[in-house]
Amino acid sequence: MARLMSSTELHQRIEKGEEFVLIDVLSKEDFEKEHIPGAINVPLANLRERAQKDLSTNQRIVVYGTDHDDPSSNDAAAVLEDLGFRKVADFDGGLNAWKNAGFLTEGEEPEIAGEMARLNSSD
Repeated sequence: MARLMSSTELHQRIEKGEEFVLIDVLSKEDFEKEHIPGAINVPLANLRERAQKDLSTNQRIVVYGTDHDDPSSNDAAAVLEDLGFRKVADFDGGLNAWKNAGFLTEGEEPEIAGEMARLNSSD
């Protein structure tokens, strides 16, 4: 079973420049609308094929979906582990936890949530 990762840990790993592949398993449309900076989009339905073709089983991989209630990141981690990937982490809170922690997103319609939203609304 993949290890769970918090938004703070994910942010720290990104800030430190650690090498890993961050995979957004949501639809292409959702990814284009908004995603965590540095993420690549591999929708869950395409993950098995793309992982076998484009990823190495030795790479560190973090997968995420929408939120804690969205099973897609857990399902994605299970697919990767089935394929022999052993360094897989599930960012369980997904995009919503990232935003609620106050971290920025990118895309066509990025939203600000968490502390950043509170700070901006007091202007």
